[in-house]
Amino acid sequence: MKKITLLLSVLVSFNLAMAQTVYYPTFDGIFGGATYTQTFTFPTGAETWAGFANNNTSIYPLSFPNGGEVKFKATVAADAEVYFRFEKNPHPDVDPAIVTTNVSLLASNPDGTEYSVAIPAHSTQTYSSAIVYVVTRDEDVKLSEISITSNTTAGVDDFFANAVKLYPNPAYGVVNISTPTNAALEVSVHDLLGKLVIPVQTIQSQLNISSLNPGMYFVKMRQGLSSVSRKLIVN
Repeated sequence: MKKITLLLSVLVSFNLAMAQTVYYPTFDGIFGGATYTQTFTFPTGAETWAGFANNNTSIYPLSFPNGGEVKFKATVAADAEVYFRFEKNPHPDVDPAIVTTNVSLLASNPDGTEYSVAIPAHSTQTYSSAIVYVVTRDEDVKLSEISITSNTTAGVDDFFANAVKLYPNPAYGVVNISTPTNAALEVSVHDLLGKLVIPVQTIQSQLNISSLNPGMYFVKMRQGLSSVSRKLIVN
């Protein structure tokens, strides 16, 4: 029985590692009057479409058959917003395109706070242009450690997502988490605006949420190269 359990654990871990592909863009291609000097700035007077294009063309073509995620760290002196766009090709042959929701970067967060935003799924299209836009004018936005993740294997992702259990839900004080392998998890919690309210920590099976006010949150869980988010109601 121990051998069978160990083999199952190894196979599951291998499959999870194959579930996602991570790319590392370089967003230093300025256009439309945007400026980049180790910070990203959308100055007054720049075109409304000004932004920052990825110049690391080795990551193309990108595909998101089962969605994906952009992760990055940010530092701002004042609240600002950014979003990401993935286009079929560089201008002018840009359509179809995927646009993420805006990510709110809060000055009240520590420098280098980690943020993430989901990439909607598109089953067939590939993308050869990736852009980041700063929405807030005249604010210096420092972005680092940007990564783009593509969920490439629906079956494995579905298996992992269905196997992860978050209970009780609603919860108060602590919440329990179980996974297929019961291996250690990297867990973080975000509020509805995307603000990081519990920084990334490694846990085995239980997360202390006593610091959270009542409301709805998103619990982000990563095990190996696979990740999943769950809604959590705190009483």
